[in-house]
Amino acid sequence: MDRRLFLQNAGLAFGVSALTNSCSTPETTAATPETWEGVRAQFPLSPGKIHMSQMLLATHPKHIAAEIERHRKALDADPDEYWEKNMATAENVVAEAAAKYMSCLPGEVALTDSTTMGLSTVYNGLTHYFANAEILSSTHDHYSTEKSLEFAAGRVNATIKRVALYTDPAKADAAEIADMVDKNITPKTKVLALTWVHSSTGVKLPISGISEVVKKHNASRKEDDQVIFVVDGVHGFGIDNIDIGKMGCDFFIAGTHKWLFGPRGTGIIYGKKKFWKTIRPTIPAFSMVAYGSWLGVVPANQEATFSDSLTPGGFHSFEHRWSLNVAFEWMMTLGKDKVEKRTHELSVRLKNGLKSIPHVKVHTPLSNDLSAGINCFDVDGMKPEDVMKKLVDEHHILASTAPYKVTCVRLTPSIVNSEEEVDKCIKAIEGIKA
Repeated sequence: MDRRLFLQNAGLAFGVSALTNSCSTPETTAATPETWEGVRAQFPLSPGKIHMSQMLLATHPKHIAAEIERHRKALDADPDEYWEKNMATAENVVAEAAAKYMSCLPGEVALTDSTTMGLSTVYNGLTHYFANAEILSSTHDHYSTEKSLEFAAGRVNATIKRVALYTDPAKADAAEIADMVDKNITPKTKVLALTWVHSSTGVKLPISGISEVVKKHNASRKEDDQVIFVVDGVHGFGIDNIDIGKMGCDFFIAGTHKWLFGPRGTGIIYGKKKFWKTIRPTIPAFSMVAYGSWLGVVPANQEATFSDSLTPGGFHSFEHRWSLNVAFEWMMTLGKDKVEKRTHELSVRLKNGLKSIPHVKVHTPLSNDLSAGINCFDVDGMKPEDVMKKLVDEHHILASTAPYKVTCVRLTPSIVNSEEEVDKCIKAIEGIKA
């Protein structure tokens, strides 16, 4: 099919798509279980194991697996025709579902393949903004954030200042964290790069409180000298019942194949409309507006949204990306508030149990305001990897260790788990000693 003709027929010159999107009417219907046991039944997890590491790479619930398969079959049968039929609108459907989940505009949502891709897209896109200036970050961030910042800063002679936001994670304090950020923002600071939930400690930062600090500093700054607040939000996204506007950050990046239980290889970037013109694309977008502008069939005065410009183009695993809307819709059906409450209840139950064991040190705060679903701990006299091995070999409990220079054991209960499973974890750890 001639691409130019296709775009023109899609009504791009008028800012309207004339295509019918088959992706918006899935043949499979998501189950709406009334109990958490019913939720667990939607996941084909292997029986006989307690799955406490879904934070790494989640299982697909049945309805998402079915939606992926529906797209896969259609792409295998008629790849060109099916792609042509859906390319103009399928990703818009996903962005709309994501926007509804986050309480923002669809145009503020770009789609990526992972948190790492999103971080690199944002930081590389801001290099011109923080050239010869300073990026403020923390000592608690993941490899993906550190390297993305280093790659970007190295291109434009920017400096990265990393500060510790707390000394003992179990005693982390929201006011002290915000104050530490406040003290370390200088006239040279152009970007604040933080992580919502630290996968090394389980500490959840008070993003809205930090946003107020940034707002205070920006009040006396010119428009082109604002501190831009960027958040890696992957380990809070899918747990906490967020309103992205109330959080106050300017860019928010998260993979959606973890706590949201979305298709593997999917993620999102939120970009506040105020800063659309500040960030520059790294990978050409394949959106109708971006591609149509290049072809000359889109009016010069038609504004490209953040989604239009920053969603990396190319040919992806479309069956996965085009199924992501179902994950957002299912979470909305379950109830964002209920998912948050359930996940926090299981984590608090686990932490209370672990804190009662004399030979266990819990690193994650008990407070829901300062933690989400990651619970980090150590067993006295034992290496974290040895504890993890005993859990799986002797108790069929799948835990994980934090991939940092200083590591620990992690248990991450989610909506696929039960109180009984949490209690079994506590009992198992009680019996694991050096």
